[in-house]
Amino acid sequence: MNLTHKFTSGVSKDGVLGTGRRRRVIQVLFLILIPLIVWWSLRDVSFSEIFKNVRQIGFQAIFLLLAINVFIFILISLRWWLILRAQGLRISLISMVGFRLAGFGITYFTPGPQFGGEPLQVYLLKDKEGIPLPTGATSVAVDKLLELLANFSFLAIGVFILLISGVFQTKGSDLIILVPVLFLFIPAVYLLILWAGRHPLSTIFGEIDTLIPESKRFQSMVTVLKETEAMLSEFCQQNVKALFFGMLLSVVIWGLMVFEFGLMLGFLGVSFSLVKVLIALTAARIAFLLPFPAGLGALEAGQVMAMGLIGVNPAVGISLSLMIRARDILFGGVGLWLGGYYSR
Repeated sequence: MNLTHKFTSGVSKDGVLGTGRRRRVIQVLFLILIPLIVWWSLRDVSFSEIFKNVRQIGFQAIFLLLAINVFIFILISLRWWLILRAQGLRISLISMVGFRLAGFGITYFTPGPQFGGEPLQVYLLKDKEGIPLPTGATSVAVDKLLELLANFSFLAIGVFILLISGVFQTKGSDLIILVPVLFLFIPAVYLLILWAGRHPLSTIFGEIDTLIPESKRFQSMVTVLKETEAMLSEFCQQNVKALFFGMLLSVVIWGLMVFEFGLMLGFLGVSFSLVKVLIALTAARIAFLLPFPAGLGALEAGQVMAMGLIGVNPAVGISLSLMIRARDILFGGVGLWLGGYYSR
């Protein structure tokens, strides 16, 4: 049976990543909104201008953007590889890139804020490398925490620049900065708590476990959680250097992502500045945090709005969205194929 099919089926059945009926209803409602959002994004956009913008992108530009994105993905995998190395594990970086791509394939096409492929990464570490589940889960959790810290740090900076640039001024707009700062606060505080030797999630779920002692499945999940969080805390205490280099690598990754986004705007004929790039990229990243599969509709609407804020034709926003989608669908598709390949 195909690995990605086994994984997603098991998730729905066992509830590891599956959601309850209420969440599924909410997801359906959001899916209904997608056509409306797409219509809103395209209602004032000239398709001939979109075609003209996309047509002017040459093969050399496409190759350059592809090469940059491959390099970025290697650096993302390298951060995970460094974490595993700090745990005393030696795994080929090529294998790590493959596992990360397989996880990305599920994450990208899963409705929600860019989660979904992490359990698959843990499973592949166990199945292909023989790494115990708690150890693999620890490495993925540390990597995800560093990723969240970097993502929300960028969003906080992007929103701050958006506010001080004066392109977005409404009553109470200054309070918008609190949203990414709040999300940044959560992983940062959790890392500090772990570094202090505390296990907050284990404590919370342990209390819940006492209320439903007859649930063997839940007890098993809590046991794995306690083992993983204990190892996570130990990692944070004993591998401060690895955490530092992981954060540093995240900064480099985001620098390359900003550079790549600026190149895309340039290839579309836009005279851009760093502020314009950060505003447009912030809108793109916010879109992927919304509960739409692959940010469908939200990405297009966000780019149309961002182009309007920086005084650029909205057709450029749709053209930029098409470039982003082509890139992500390519990487996501390769990831899903790799998931099938690893099942052999």
